[in-house]
Amino acid sequence: MNEFVRRLLEGRAPWGTLDVSPASRGIWQQVRLTVYPPGITHAERRILHLAHVWPVGGGILCLFALVFLGSENAALSLAAALALYAGGFLILSRLARDLRSRSRAVTVTSEYVHGELYEHGEVALLRVSAERLMTLEAKRRHGEVDPVSYEAEWSDVFDALPVHTSRMLQRR
Repeated sequence: MNEFVRRLLEGRAPWGTLDVSPASRGIWQQVRLTVYPPGITHAERRILHLAHVWPVGGGILCLFALVFLGSENAALSLAAALALYAGGFLILSRLARDLRSRSRAVTVTSEYVHGELYEHGEVALLRVSAERLMTLEAKRRHGEVDPVSYEAEWSDVFDALPVHTSRMLQRR
């Protein structure tokens, strides 16, 4: 039960996120590995996780607000739901700004061109880093690694990733 609650509040893994998503019509998929700085607190992970899931989770929350408030005044309910959604973005972006700037990320895009797969970005780095972190997380869940070793391995992966100072990392 503790692991379920932790995953709900802080995300799938303490070290960060691995997102696979379609990027556009021309690009088959985009894979982004975001690694939080080792030593991050539970509260900081909760902020980052909430900021990560807000676009969908906040939208669902606003739909529920519309359902419950909709019978009173439709225009006022819509304004309240939109204010809640936009306010969530503003507050979470402010709270997560410093944490995101300290995180490290690597992104790889894949596309098919004339039946051949082309990958762009630091493919080997992403694959090795993601594999190490997934293996580490499996060991943690099975109790095969102590907290000090877990954070040391997490730190090694974090240090291997490039430091990005671009605004793109801070927007995500």
